[in-house]
Amino acid sequence: MTTTTRDRLAVDQGTWSLDQAHSSATFEVEHAGLSIFKGGFKPLSATLESTDEGLALDGAVSVDAISIDDENIRPHLLSPEFFDADRNPEVTFRSTEVTGTADDLVVRGELSMAGATREVEATGKIRGPVDGPGGGRKLALSLSAAIDRTDWGMDWQMEMPGGALALGLEVRLAVELEFSLR
Repeated sequence: MTTTTRDRLAVDQGTWSLDQAHSSATFEVEHAGLSIFKGGFKPLSATLESTDEGLALDGAVSVDAISIDDENIRPHLLSPEFFDADRNPEVTFRSTEVTGTADDLVVRGELSMAGATREVEATGKIRGPVDGPGGGRKLALSLSAAIDRTDWGMDWQMEMPGGALALGLEVRLAVELEFSLR
């Protein structure tokens, strides 16, 4: 179980379920040294468990659910040079520690993709909980992290005319997660 300071994060105890319609998982990486390539995953799954010991966040996306603006690039991203979707069909995250305050949240955990698992630290905020329409409680998590894609074996690269690299090494990850507790 993860740890947090309960008096600083007033989250009702129980298992919080993800609201798909109000949640997203996105990534962005520099392209050719001049623009940003963006993509995301939908649907995603996640749960937030709140107990006396603290908070625990688990999530997953199917690699096949990748969404990008240029479908011609999709086969390359699913190939062994990137996600290796045939052998590693999911990206998963499991928190190991949740600390901080609602406005300065730190979530550490294990990110698994492309056959590798590495420790990641995400920062962000918790908003809520509030009473939701139709009953129940709602809260939202906004988290972001920066990773080096080569730590997960995503080493593909190409030099552009003039020497710029086709793809940056740093990938910025962001999740916007809305949860419900009934």
